[in-house]
Amino acid sequence: MTIFIIVLLLIGVNSLYKRYVPVFGLSYIELENILDEETVLLDIRDYLQAYKKPIPGAFNIPLAYIKRNYRELNGKTICIIGSNMLDITLGTRFLKRKDIKVIGYYIVDKKCKNQLNSSDRREIRGIH
Repeated sequence: MTIFIIVLLLIGVNSLYKRYVPVFGLSYIELENILDEETVLLDIRDYLQAYKKPIPGAFNIPLAYIKRNYRELNGKTICIIGSNMLDITLGTRFLKRKDIKVIGYYIVDKKCKNQLNSSDRREIRGIH
């Protein structure tokens, strides 16, 4: 029984590590600072988020589809663009396991509810 509990505990710790511990060697990069023409901007946000706030020159593969389409990125240097650090961490860990070089990340700013103006709040509530 104790071995079963230890195995469950190890599985839980491993999943928490994969999700929340930052990837070693990955740093924040401003998109303007990427001068290398060979670096691919990989946008792992959902299609709807990428459509509403597009990044010029970025290649969009949502995180949910990255397992199917990572072969298109073999041999390329990647800069990941995401909406939060959790998506970036999960995407980076997956790509590094597939021997794809990830040099950095960029987080697209989202408006907080505290920063919305009154017209935005009316649209959210459905008031015109």
